[in-house]
Amino acid sequence: MRKQFVSREAANVARQKALLIALSDDLTLPLLQIRSTLELLDTQIFSESLVKEQLRSMSMSADTGLHLAEAYRLVLQSDKLMDLPLEPVAIGAILDDVAHQLSPYAKEYSTDIHIDVTGRLNPVLAHQPSLTAALQCLSASLIRAQAAQTQSNDYHILLGAHRSANNLVAAGVFSNVQGLSDRTLRAARTLAGNARQPLPALPAGAASGVLIADMLCSALWQPLRAAAHKNMPGLAVGVPASKQLQII
Repeated sequence: MRKQFVSREAANVARQKALLIALSDDLTLPLLQIRSTLELLDTQIFSESLVKEQLRSMSMSADTGLHLAEAYRLVLQSDKLMDLPLEPVAIGAILDDVAHQLSPYAKEYSTDIHIDVTGRLNPVLAHQPSLTAALQCLSASLIRAQAAQTQSNDYHILLGAHRSANNLVAAGVFSNVQGLSDRTLRAARTLAGNARQPLPALPAGAASGVLIADMLCSALWQPLRAAAHKNMPGLAVGVPASKQLQII
């Protein structure tokens, strides 16, 4: 029993180490963007409108980094989160909140965010901050990955939810990102702690968001799975529907 406990602890430490490495890599990007913008503003004279635009860009970069760091903090507290009572929340409201928060980020990558909740779904039983953080990190990662994989001025990302099996609601993020499947996710979990980039299909700066979302979902519900919504591929988690609040 002790050996099994030590083995599980070692595996958990390895995953946390791999996640921290990926997170540090991803946080480097917004910090470099902020530094480059500051250096540019310091050496050249810009119009007031352009300065405001650059300040907005820096604020967005800072927010992106802060959201990742906050989600990682939730991952570190996942053992405590498992003891929290889950409360009924409207999945549509969570998707709306995530879309609103990510609108400036999506605009930077010429991406339109769409929301689709198929059918009249029951509220789901969730720890709302964790589910919001997971979907937000996942969305930001797929927005960046999609823009890096294809050359276009018109990208789309779908935040969707639909009824699944066993009284679950599948909630996730769907896009045209290539190389994400159940197989690659399983490989990423195995490579965590042994490879610097457990998700080689994703570009630099996009991996930690998927890994953080997966660990949060694994701790509270179930791991992310490859899924489709409105014929669009993506990643989703099955969240239990509330039996107490049936929508008729």
